[in-house]
Amino acid sequence: MTSLRCEILCRLLATNFPPTILIVKLFVGGLNFNTTETSLSDTFGQFGSISECKIITDRDTGRSRGFGFITFDSPDAAAAARSAMHEQELDGRTIRVDYANKREYGFGGRR
Repeated sequence: MTSLRCEILCRLLATNFPPTILIVKLFVGGLNFNTTETSLSDTFGQFGSISECKIITDRDTGRSRGFGFITFDSPDAAAAARSAMHEQELDGRTIRVDYANKREYGFGGRR
C-alpha cells in the first residue's frame, strides 16, 4: 500500500469515518413467483413509508427470481418490518427477511 493510501486510511479511521450507516434496505427471499411489487409494497407498507420496492426478475424471461428488496424511509420502519415479517407466510410461501448486504462488484456477469 502506498504511503498516500496509508495516510488517507489513517485519517479516515482517526475521524471515525464513515459515520454510522443506518440500514433501511431489506432483502426479501422465498417469494412466490406470482407476488407483485405492488402486493409486496402493500404488505410491507404497514410498517412505514417505502421509497422503493423491487422484485428481481430474470433478464431473459422476465419471470420473478423469487426475491426482492424494499427500501424504507426510516431505519425504525425497516427494523419493525424485519422483525414482524421474517419467516412469515406471504402468498403461500414462507419468506425470509433480512437486512440487505452491500453488493460487491467484481468479475462475472452474464455468461
